[in-house]
Amino acid sequence: MTAVAPRTAVRAGPGRRPQLAAFRALLERRTGRDLSAAPELHRLSVEEPDLFWRALLDWSGLAWEGIAEPVRTGADVRTARFFPGACLNYAENLLRPLPGVDDGAPALTAVHAGRPAEVLTRAELRGAVERASAALAARGVRTGDRVAAVGANSAPVLVAALAVAALGATLATATPDMGVPTLLGRFGQLRPGTLIVDRRDLGGRGEAGAALAELTAQLPSVRLVLLLDDAPPPDLGPGVTVARLADDVAALPDPVRVPDWPRLPFDHPLWVMSTSGTTGPPKVLVHGAGGALLEHVKEHRLHGDLTPADTLYFHTTTAWMMWNWQLSALAVGAHVVLYDGPVTGPDTLWALAARHGVTVLGTSPAYLQMCQDAGFRPRDAADLSRLRAVMSTGAVLHEWQFDWVRDAVGDVPLQSISGGTDIVGCFVLGHPELPVVRGRSQALSLGLDVAAVDDDGRPVLGREGELVCRNPFPSRPVGVLDDPRGERYERAYFAQHPGVWTHGDRVEVHPDGTARVLGRSDGVLNVDGVRIGPSEIYAVVRRIPGVVDAMALEQRDTRARGSSRLVLLVVLAPGLRLDEELAGRIRATLRREASPAHVPAVVLAVPEVPRTHNGKPSERAARDALDGRPAANLQSLRNPACLDAIRAAARAQEPAAPVPEGEGVEAVVARVFAEVLGRPVPDGVAFADLGGTSRQSMTLLRRLRQELGRPVEVADLAEAPTVGALAALLTGRDGAEPDSRTLRDGDPAAPPLFLVHGAHGDLDSWHALVAELTVPGEVVGLVGPLARPDGSRFSVDELAARHVASVTARAPAGPVRLGGYSFGGVVALEVARRLTAAGRDVDFLGLFDCRPPYVELGRGRRLARKVAGALALVVPGLSDESVRTALADRRSAELPADRRVLRDSAALYEAFPLPDHAGPVTYFRIRRRVPVLAHQMAVWRRHLPDLRVVPVPGTHNDLLAGRYAATLGARVSAAIGGAGVTRPRRARRGTRRR
Repeated sequence: MTAVAPRTAVRAGPGRRPQLAAFRALLERRTGRDLSAAPELHRLSVEEPDLFWRALLDWSGLAWEGIAEPVRTGADVRTARFFPGACLNYAENLLRPLPGVDDGAPALTAVHAGRPAEVLTRAELRGAVERASAALAARGVRTGDRVAAVGANSAPVLVAALAVAALGATLATATPDMGVPTLLGRFGQLRPGTLIVDRRDLGGRGEAGAALAELTAQLPSVRLVLLLDDAPPPDLGPGVTVARLADDVAALPDPVRVPDWPRLPFDHPLWVMSTSGTTGPPKVLVHGAGGALLEHVKEHRLHGDLTPADTLYFHTTTAWMMWNWQLSALAVGAHVVLYDGPVTGPDTLWALAARHGVTVLGTSPAYLQMCQDAGFRPRDAADLSRLRAVMSTGAVLHEWQFDWVRDAVGDVPLQSISGGTDIVGCFVLGHPELPVVRGRSQALSLGLDVAAVDDDGRPVLGREGELVCRNPFPSRPVGVLDDPRGERYERAYFAQHPGVWTHGDRVEVHPDGTARVLGRSDGVLNVDGVRIGPSEIYAVVRRIPGVVDAMALEQRDTRARGSSRLVLLVVLAPGLRLDEELAGRIRATLRREASPAHVPAVVLAVPEVPRTHNGKPSERAARDALDGRPAANLQSLRNPACLDAIRAAARAQEPAAPVPEGEGVEAVVARVFAEVLGRPVPDGVAFADLGGTSRQSMTLLRRLRQELGRPVEVADLAEAPTVGALAALLTGRDGAEPDSRTLRDGDPAAPPLFLVHGAHGDLDSWHALVAELTVPGEVVGLVGPLARPDGSRFSVDELAARHVASVTARAPAGPVRLGGYSFGGVVALEVARRLTAAGRDVDFLGLFDCRPPYVELGRGRRLARKVAGALALVVPGLSDESVRTALADRRSAELPADRRVLRDSAALYEAFPLPDHAGPVTYFRIRRRVPVLAHQMAVWRRHLPDLRVVPVPGTHNDLLAGRYAATLGARVSAAIGGAGVTRPRRARRGTRRR
């Protein structure tokens, strides 16, 4: 292993023509045609496929033997084979010395969380694979064997994978955190003889041994287990040999006798890969070595213009085909970077790219959106001077994300690529000679006759259709496992539109050759940002007695702007009726056997789900019916009458009139349950089993506090999750709210940390962060009523005075620490000012995304007086969109209690003039730009001369959410850890009083 500095990128431009130009010139010489226009080149590649693919094989310089004629055995999309007379070895082509490429240049960098990266030169990587292949051969692994590998995106897994390929064995890969049932789903049909496994993260913490034992017990074909981790080998019973691969390699004689790496037929099975299973059980596909390699080299060199001067990082795992795709970049001499750690925030991948000189970065729309939502600007935070292209795949890439990349990353092309496991490649990609068209992929894949067709199979240009490929292409699967007659293969890809490959995506293809992929035809769900495969739901629901069919749909939630909800249609056995008991059982089973994200907000019983004439379920038609729209594909349905039943079931679920409030606690609890969930609810069913989300639970608790006038905590709902149980718990509870509450015990000798309530008066938002704090002192929440018995609100000054008394009672002497989020931030600031004026040492004050009130924002003062004084509208901490939101609240005849409290807090907040405070202040700032009326930080620095800004992930509304708690907790703990350190301060200024 050698430490090698990153190479400088070579960008296509005036100094170097893209490789596509050289290949195009070759084709022009052979055909005499002018191919300078991109559509003409693509047209040639599909009109004369034998010429195109033969020229590509010659030009690629791949190592092969035999004869290249015929190029194809026919023109049938399903059955044609490519280069039946040619033989090659996949690993040889990735690792052999290349003309003009330094064998001492880096070929692989493996990056880890918490330990140094490993760098292997091309010669070192080749040597490592040679030794690993010798160790595998010594253990009896041979050509044609089947091998399964479970491991992270690391160097040992890559080396083992290439060693398997070098010997001509067939490989399937997966990640350790998948769980035994999912691993069995991937490997069961493969029936591997050898299992290569890294036990780290296998089966969960402390369960790796049991998980490995269960996995091998359920895979009776496994006779050899090779470990990639350092733990001692376990005893897996008779008939199973267990060894560490590193020990086998170390035991090889010196010099190592490298086994022959055979050149095998073009279609020799290389990988076995599982589809995502969005429409049913995952298909287990077999991909040939030659087809995958030739397609990848085409994509890397012609579409991505990848050269030996490039460093490629694609964010992937061993469970996704992009891992296999990135391996093939070694064949063009590129330097490949791997990463096996977590994405801890928006800066993770950009920092990795900067640190390792990445020139081509591959990511996903979800990551780009996370960066945009966090206000993160990579060009300001990292040196991306070597970066020349960003690729994105895995979901639909939206127009605004192109704008964000150009603004926040730089003038680099954002290439939207799309294909899938089914073809272990792409149908649409980038193009080194064409501009990026906002919202589109630059080009169709050369050699693939990609088109959009309507429901009758007719091509359409410029409008949405089904993505098909009308000619054979080398990277089609060799076949489907356990499908000897090819029936599953036929049904999956050729039944809907006979004679062409039907991929299952919706796409627009434009006359200039650009394309826009619109998502899966079957519809992977994305409910409030959580991706859910429908098959994950079906696998659970269809095991519930009485449920004979189901369809999971994402529906826009009209009760919450910008939100969506999961709706589950169920077809029940004859004579069975959907009541709350059965709906609750469905939800509880999904929560237990899948996850809370899989629990539907609404369950509807329907006589049948819509299906096309060939029997395929049509999620699109069902969504149209739910949303009250005519079905766009009505003519293609064999049972269109079922849509009326779906519409009727949806109307029956519309919110009913509120339950009368009555006089008792239970009536109030029942009404608030119903209003929060949007429908009447029965007693005896848990809130989560009624489809309640974590966001809705926060609303529920706040509403109950306000309407019952007594404390209601998160733990109360966990202990008593039904209407009756929660009402019983709250009946008789004293309405008095303590002014302070211990959130976490700590060392009494250490300064305590006091966290101020939010705009609703509660401490709910702090729980996730408190669990991650490592500071030694006690953590205390400051609470208490926001209003008097007559309903009038306490001012910020009055709240601060009460909290000063609570802090003094809890900590009569010594330094104290304070924190406040949004509304609570200005209260905490006033508390700190009062404590400092009384001679107390506030050695830490943390403000969590606390925007200055509008009264402080320069030319916004007039708006502040109008809004805060006359309308009392603006919600603190949000963008100017909050003005429009508050206007809608103002126009509402009647607001729920929690919205009234938020409105009144907003009025106090926006009209509060900030005090001066000379003590140290840490501002935890989300990294996104918010449209305001003045420069926010300039306002804060005017009042807080000793201000430190710490960037944190998230948006204003989810800054304190559980998904960011670990990162935020670490940064808060680090900031507090330095609170007692003396540091130079600016001249102290007098404190300002109003």
